[in-house]
Amino acid sequence: MNLKPILLRRSLLTSACAAVLAFVGPAVATVDDAHSFAMEAAQSFVDQGFIVREDYWNGEVKSGQKLMVRHQLFKGNEYAFWLGTANDGVDLELKIYDEKGKSIEMDRKVDKNSMFVSVRVNPPKTGTYTLVFSLKSHSEKSVFWALAYGYR
Repeated sequence: MNLKPILLRRSLLTSACAAVLAFVGPAVATVDDAHSFAMEAAQSFVDQGFIVREDYWNGEVKSGQKLMVRHQLFKGNEYAFWLGTANDGVDLELKIYDEKGKSIEMDRKVDKNSMFVSVRVNPPKTGTYTLVFSLKSHSEKSVFWALAYGYR
């Protein structure tokens, strides 16, 4: 069996793929990438017994714009929220407030590469709480984000 034609076709295919990839340009951040970073932040919490909820919030926002999400939390549960971005060079801010506007965070951790931030809370009573967050980029006009959460 003559393998020369098969090897030649593979070589041409490999060269063609390399040429196409050379013209594609830099990778572009997406909302899915932001969710992946939020899930990366969740991993250490999962190791501590937190259950990650399937639902999450995401989108694209103007750099520096504050966003707000209202969410029902129950006394007796401990919650963790993970805000992720796929953009480099972003300052992440995430705070949680009760109905009186008092901050209730217990523990806050920021990724050394600024791709996610996590906040852990133990609500003092059952009620609707407000999550306020912003993502400020040093180089982009808009930022992709995802906010996920879990409980134990």
